[in-house]
Amino acid sequence: MVFKERRGGDTVDIKKEIDKPYEGVYLGYKGIITKLGDQKIYRFKGDKGRVVEIYGFTMLNRAMDNVMTGEKCRITYQGTQNMDTKFGKKDVHQVLVEVDDEYTEEVDDEDVPF
Repeated sequence: MVFKERRGGDTVDIKKEIDKPYEGVYLGYKGIITKLGDQKIYRFKGDKGRVVEIYGFTMLNRAMDNVMTGEKCRITYQGTQNMDTKFGKKDVHQVLVEVDDEYTEEVDDEDVPF
């Protein structure tokens, strides 16, 4: 018998890697409070069952509002784009959220421990 260490899910800040896709079945999100305010952490189960968590940001939060638990997603950070905001012209983080319409998985409450 060979034992290997298992740790909690990895929480990633995808804004550090432009054009790197993250794929997995969407399990849900949890809210946390940071020094900057409320933030969401999205939870995905990858192909080998490994859990990956992604820190939310405005554009990702908006896109994820349209994703259902159990849907297979691909999330790709695309860098920033200078845009008009309520605070004036600002660099805004951009993200591509894609859903595989041909794949859905039943998500049990046990898969979402928050």
